[in-house]
Amino acid sequence: MANTPFFWSLISRKYIAAPIANEEVYQDKLTRTRNVLRPEWTMLEIGCGSGNTALAHAPYVSQITACDFSAPMLDHGRTRAANEGVDNVEFIQAAFADLATDPTYDAVLMLSVIHLIPDWKAAIRKAAQLTRAGGVFVSSTVTIDTMPKKMRAIMAVVNALPVLPNIARITRADLIAELESNGLVIEDNWQQEGHDSVFVIARKPA
Repeated sequence: MANTPFFWSLISRKYIAAPIANEEVYQDKLTRTRNVLRPEWTMLEIGCGSGNTALAHAPYVSQITACDFSAPMLDHGRTRAANEGVDNVEFIQAAFADLATDPTYDAVLMLSVIHLIPDWKAAIRKAAQLTRAGGVFVSSTVTIDTMPKKMRAIMAVVNALPVLPNIARITRADLIAELESNGLVIEDNWQQEGHDSVFVIARKPA
């Protein structure tokens, strides 16, 4: 499996330069997230990549911790933040497994991350622990049963190649059940028709 700092650092330049696959869907996810944020909240984005999403949410919360294990990705985010005068986003290099569950955050984001973690159930459990009571866990996850047939064929090829990250075989029902089993209440469960990711906002009861 290639879900490693080396892999993501290797492709970082191409990843950063690539246009968003579906701008309308991306903007919709930003809006849905912002609708539940509060100005006094803290946010943790796990697997922040280039940092673009963290920077987009910066005006809507008090502080963001954006973590990733790829140094070039984080450098891009820091440069953008400095150029744009954003001072409430801290970029830190860390693997998800190395994050402590204290402190907790009002909003925790894992966008296009869960399906890249072999023990994805443990990842959700830890994300729930990182979410403060009354806060939200926001995720966007590739699910096998809602994936177009063409994408399923591509996924099979990807999973057969050792140089690329494997994609976990998660169904939409499995995802929702795991979130709920960790005490989270589903507030938004949305998927754009023809899109391979399920976007979920789940709240941790106060």
